[in-house]
Amino acid sequence: MVSYQDSEISAAWEEIFSKDKYRLMFADIAASYPEKKSIFIPYEDIDAYSTDFAMYLLDNPDKCLGKGKEAARASLPPAWDKKDVVNLRIVSLPRDAKVEIRHLRAKHLGKMVAVEGLARKVTTVRPRMTQALFKCGRCGAEMWVEQKGIQMKEPLMCSNPDGSCNKQATQFELEPKRSIYIDTQKIEIQESPEGLRGGAQPERITGFVEDDIAGIMTAGNRVTINGIIRSSEKQDRDKTTIFEIFMDVLSIEFKEHEYDEIQITEDDELRILDMSRDPMLFDNIVASISPTIHGHEKVKGAIALQLFGGCNKEMDDGTVIRGDMHVLLVGDPGVAKSQILRYMSTLAPRGIYASGKSASAAGLTAAAVKDEFGDGRWTLEAGALVLADKGLACIDELDKMTSQDRSSLHEAMESQRISVAKAGITATLQCRCSMLAAANPKFGRFESEISITSQIDLPPALMSRFDLIFVMRDRPDKDNDRALTSHILKVHRRGQAMQVGDDAPLMAGVDIKKIKDESQNVRPIYDQDILRKYVAFSKRIVPVMTDKAMEIIEDNYLSVRASGADKNESVPITARQLEAYVRLSEASARMRLSRTVEKSDAELAVDLVEYYLGEILAPDGGQWDIDNMTSGFGKKDRDELKIVLSIVENSGTFDGISEEEIITLAQGEGLSEEKTRKRLRMMKDDGTLYSPRNSYYKRA
Repeated sequence: MVSYQDSEISAAWEEIFSKDKYRLMFADIAASYPEKKSIFIPYEDIDAYSTDFAMYLLDNPDKCLGKGKEAARASLPPAWDKKDVVNLRIVSLPRDAKVEIRHLRAKHLGKMVAVEGLARKVTTVRPRMTQALFKCGRCGAEMWVEQKGIQMKEPLMCSNPDGSCNKQATQFELEPKRSIYIDTQKIEIQESPEGLRGGAQPERITGFVEDDIAGIMTAGNRVTINGIIRSSEKQDRDKTTIFEIFMDVLSIEFKEHEYDEIQITEDDELRILDMSRDPMLFDNIVASISPTIHGHEKVKGAIALQLFGGCNKEMDDGTVIRGDMHVLLVGDPGVAKSQILRYMSTLAPRGIYASGKSASAAGLTAAAVKDEFGDGRWTLEAGALVLADKGLACIDELDKMTSQDRSSLHEAMESQRISVAKAGITATLQCRCSMLAAANPKFGRFESEISITSQIDLPPALMSRFDLIFVMRDRPDKDNDRALTSHILKVHRRGQAMQVGDDAPLMAGVDIKKIKDESQNVRPIYDQDILRKYVAFSKRIVPVMTDKAMEIIEDNYLSVRASGADKNESVPITARQLEAYVRLSEASARMRLSRTVEKSDAELAVDLVEYYLGEILAPDGGQWDIDNMTSGFGKKDRDELKIVLSIVENSGTFDGISEEEIITLAQGEGLSEEKTRKRLRMMKDDGTLYSPRNSYYKRA
């Protein structure tokens, strides 16, 4: 590598700063200092001057930036105070300067690198003293001492020229008001989840942000930080040769596009456009989602649409309408719910997997932790939903979470924000993600005699926030069981054949090639890499609804609503399901890379919503009543309460009416003994009825 002398480095910076755009920057700094005190230099400008110098800068950043600051001061007006610092911030480092956190090594110490990731923890901004002014306690002489690091450094001796103080012990007094400070902030960056495969633990690195770029980052931001890798000795009682690494951050670049980290080449783009023109696109994508799991086409189709998602909209009054869809899978044990969730967390361009059994509210939203700046203040650490921002959060065992932890999901699902008020911190974090959740029935397995909604052990307020809820039942069925058995055995057999390979010795009764040929349906039609790129590419499109699509959705919604008016005013469907229609149709259009929502997209959305509502609200046919799901209390329940309450109110005796008499009269109204006792207990618990004496009831 070419080596540069100090004079050559200074000459290089003078040449770079001679461009008109930098002259304007210096004029702006001179006019508005200290509000503006940084020069942002794209790496390509340095590379355009000299590729060798640009590479030398990456390997020797301290030396080059030191000379660069001197050249910057020389470009400012003569009256400029030399104590006023101008920062040089290099941005847009080349791809070969980008290093994954887990790949940082000793060879990177002292080098300039770029690191991509998520801001996991961000402390508050504090002032750090850079130039300390001390006064001699004996003679009053003043001394400036440069401060590096966190530990304060005092003068070793008095600088008074007559030397009278040096022969005796001298105390130095700090002049805090006249000393010079800069803002500093400690951040912690974690590897992005989309770069992790196979359950790897995300690595982290600490960075220190100083001066005018301190305070611009919040927990959950996706950033690229450019800076110099440093080492620091571990804080231990004994001296050690093992050092920690951290980064002196020079500049921060925020991700402008939600899937910038997925590189789509020209060849990829051509293949994506070719895929979008395939009339079997939807079926092929469904077949590529967890192909080792047999059946569940409706569920896989809904999850495929969730992957593409609807469009977030910001209205004139500032109201934000979410485009992300939430899907809940409730099913018997062994129907592959967890397997689907794990697969989707790896397939999604940005996926996070968490299990409700081991997840707390703080782990899902945000935790308050003590920072390590020395004073033990509290700061926020982003949780799983914040890390899944603009991605997919897969939460398994949702029913196993405590009610307190589950309640933290309500705001995150609807408004896609997390409001934190803990340990003296009040903040709002973004969690613009779709949620794919799985839960088991209340009694372990679905019972056919009891309504499905009463068997789902989730609060109605949480269930109502899901756009789609699928019931996955495991019922003995001769034909389906045979197909499932054959599929599972083929999957295992193919796995065995792939392990032994094509060059395996001949085995009696086994044909490796035949086994692979017979199990081709287990292979995904589109591999994960291209499907991930396809989803990322589709996010650039914002489809607009055509008149025909709008008419189909409107007619279907209004016809379902009208059916409730004909059935004694039950509410079969609400505006939340109407928004689900819109989101699903937008996702279908995005899947086709279409800029318009067509008739076919609206029909697909209507079909999915009708399918899930039919399964949840009326599995055996009959009238839908959305109150069964959203409040856990439908019109049928209200009618039963009215019958029992009417009997009690019309009893007319001072002591009320006996339970046996109520049951007899209720049976005449078509109410069974079990239901009558249940309604009596319910009204007694909520205070509507009371018992003046044993087994007698009266209106409160």
